[in-house]
Amino acid sequence: MANNVPQNPEQDSTEERTPLQRMIEGVDGTSAAAPQLQFMLSGAQWRDSWLHGFRSLYLVMEVILLGLAGGLLVSILNLEVGRAWVPALLLVVDATGSLLLLWRMRRAAIGLGNDVRFWHREIVRAERELPADRRVFTRFKLLQRSRLKSDTAELTGLALSSEGLDEVGMDRLIEPFSATRHLIETRVPILIAVLWIAWVIAGVGALYLRATKVIP
Repeated sequence: MANNVPQNPEQDSTEERTPLQRMIEGVDGTSAAAPQLQFMLSGAQWRDSWLHGFRSLYLVMEVILLGLAGGLLVSILNLEVGRAWVPALLLVVDATGSLLLLWRMRRAAIGLGNDVRFWHREIVRAERELPADRRVFTRFKLLQRSRLKSDTAELTGLALSSEGLDEVGMDRLIEPFSATRHLIETRVPILIAVLWIAWVIAGVGALYLRATKVIP
């Protein structure tokens, strides 16, 4: 699923696109695209639903695995020292598998996010052919940006002009990593990874301290 999408989410400037990418994204196209807006919106909704479902899936899986790690830590503290190494080993295996899963699923989520961004760019590009008061999706993206950015007034003037946004302007309006994407796809995985490392240190450390009779 993630292999069919771009692997470099930070490649966002027009100058950095290869000729193949420019052809795929239709950067140099001149044909009318406004009649296809409904199809583009459906494509965006389709990939967006996959993205939200995928995010929910991997976050729920990580929460379940973290809960299992907590149970293993309790077992390390309560079992006899001679048998406590078993849950300690399982904790290390659980953490390793979960971190690998987190890394792979994060990559897949980034790919799906890039799919959604592709469709959003196509919609904004197509809406340049419409009158300014009918560029509903463009105005929605401007509203989203106005909550976080201070340059929205300038970008609004360009987006609602007769020419609409150029490719650089679209890169500014539809960023590779919005604040929400950055939170969900970067900060949350980092937090989960830190929690896993903390669980492993706590579990192995507790086993060592019990084996050396520092704690009962």
